[in-house]
Amino acid sequence: AFVSGVQTCAIPMCPRCPSDSVAGLFPLYSPASTTPPHTQYHPPMLSFIIPARSQPDETAECLESLFQSLRLLNLEPHSEFLFLDDNSHAEYKLADLFRQFRSGTRQPVHIARFKQWQHYTGVFAYGLSKARGDNVFFISNDMVVTPAWLRTLIAVGAIDPSFGIVRGTGSIVDSHPEHSLPFPGIPNSRQDFFEFAEFVSRSHGLGVVEDFAFSGDAVMVKRALIDKIGVMDRRFFGYFGDPDYGLRARRAGFRLVCAKGAWLNHFGQGHVRADVEREKTTYDAQHEKRMALVAKAYELFRLKWDLSLAPSFLNVQSMDWDKLIKANKPKGYDFTPPIGDEPGLVDLL
Repeated sequence: AFVSGVQTCAIPMCPRCPSDSVAGLFPLYSPASTTPPHTQYHPPMLSFIIPARSQPDETAECLESLFQSLRLLNLEPHSEFLFLDDNSHAEYKLADLFRQFRSGTRQPVHIARFKQWQHYTGVFAYGLSKARGDNVFFISNDMVVTPAWLRTLIAVGAIDPSFGIVRGTGSIVDSHPEHSLPFPGIPNSRQDFFEFAEFVSRSHGLGVVEDFAFSGDAVMVKRALIDKIGVMDRRFFGYFGDPDYGLRARRAGFRLVCAKGAWLNHFGQGHVRADVEREKTTYDAQHEKRMALVAKAYELFRLKWDLSLAPSFLNVQSMDWDKLIKANKPKGYDFTPPIGDEPGLVDLL
């Protein structure tokens, strides 16, 4: 049984505490007053990576729903936040939203603005490099986070150490239509999303299904996996960074699973909608630009893993993932080191 009260870590420069200046913000429960400092219990730390390049209204809703969910679950004291402005246009004022969030919490908030557009893979790689949590969440900025989604992903992740990446379901799930579950009807408020997510949680509990490929729109990555294979490969600009990361995870013996009881709302294609509006173009034109990036990234994937793959990309379902898992590569081939302090990469805000 735990004694009442909380105390801060007594280990000088403890690697599990962010720094001496904020160590006091992470409460640690001591099993007994006579327990030596190095055996004190550290609650698992949660890292939340949210990138944004546009959509200030949806970004604000994402941040607010995350904050509310953490408070409802009493998880805020065990969290850190990494908010990444992917070289957005000044008119969106995303940095102001991130600073506003920071002003409302006592937890560490890392805000970085990239000096050049990094796209999905670049921001994910940076976030994984800077995150310190045992469980690292990556959440697209066009989502409404729910308490049930958070609670269920954490619970499922604790079931089996081989679960390297845990995702949930959502109203829209990129590359995995089998995990899509649209919200029934028209929501009147965020609470409607919360209540529907609780219904999904009650219906599916902690049940999981295994995925063959990784699509990372809203996921939880385990620290053990990051330590084993590193971060995303930034050579993939925008696309195929997540299938590549999922392949490396499976080659390292980890599993990709979907927690069917975890649901959040995903508005979908947020950056595409923003680009159509800003550039005064059409969805067809944006789709053509997107598919050109996909084709370039797929060719790099073939060069990295197997040139016998089909010369043109169809979909991830048609790829021979079992063959790729068995591909013979040199020692260390699957590891991508974390990003260090690269001059000219970001401005810290």
